[in-house]
Amino acid sequence: MRKILVFNRLGIGDVVVTTPLAQLIKENFDAKVGFVVAAKSADILKNHDYIDDVFPYTKRTKREVISQIKAKCYNEAIIVDERFSSSLLAWKSGAKLLNVGKEMSVGIKRIFIRKQHELRASEDFGSYIKLLSPTIQYKGILPKVGNMDETRAEYVKDWLNKIFAMSKQLVLIVPRSAADNKNWPRESFAELNRYLNQRGVVPAYIGSPADKEYIDQIGGKKYNAAGELSLRELPVIAKKAAFAVSVCTGPLHIIGTANIPILAIYGQGEPKRWAPASAIVVQSKLPCVPCLRLDCSQPKGQTCMDEILPSRLVDIIETNKLLQ
Repeated sequence: MRKILVFNRLGIGDVVVTTPLAQLIKENFDAKVGFVVAAKSADILKNHDYIDDVFPYTKRTKREVISQIKAKCYNEAIIVDERFSSSLLAWKSGAKLLNVGKEMSVGIKRIFIRKQHELRASEDFGSYIKLLSPTIQYKGILPKVGNMDETRAEYVKDWLNKIFAMSKQLVLIVPRSAADNKNWPRESFAELNRYLNQRGVVPAYIGSPADKEYIDQIGGKKYNAAGELSLRELPVIAKKAAFAVSVCTGPLHIIGTANIPILAIYGQGEPKRWAPASAIVVQSKLPCVPCLRLDCSQPKGQTCMDEILPSRLVDIIETNKLLQ
């Protein structure tokens, strides 16, 4: 049996949109599939229909990961993140490299940057199946995260009942990214809340425990669910939602696997490549967008995220009749 490793040690969203590659391998070959990912991404692949093993990577656990891969006898590797360090890790693990990633960082610069084979990331990463067979069609497969733990089913059911007891419909909002310049002003979320409240909706705000205080500071009536749900529970919840609103962050891609309408608020990013297939993109109209920078020279109050007015989201909600 072939045992194929997929390396993608980038962000959570990158790992989510790599999962169609696992499905393609499973459906076309008699093979085991393992994913080597950054430790922060490991849980989203637990209980996955198409992934047999997950190897959480940190610099401290590098030797342990190599030993685990060798013990599982993985013999082939696909370097999706195109990093030279991932290629070296695969080689040390004894796997045959089906491609060689060369990208590396020198100070703040990156050299030998990966080639983007397709505009949409899920198709780009899916195209690596051609390393195994050039005739396999790889477009049109939706990303998928792992199934939630069965022991949490009753908790999720009770959580939904609690929301529907206070709100006419479920609307999910992901208000915060780790990168400040990807965040929409809290005042704008507050204005959106007031509109939803007038329509009988109390939106549920999603985040990590560290986001709880941030969400509390957003005006308007809302339910602060920070820390209450695991990432693998988000698609289950999302399937009951009328729609979601999210800035560009990992949970955006996870909710996207539920294939529901998402108002995806983009500033400096490239939605043509990264936005989920079901997203309705709301992006700044400033001439510098997208810039793909993590810093910004625009003064506070005049950034690409500041320029997106809540009225634009309200217009989209009403035009698309997203609320009953």
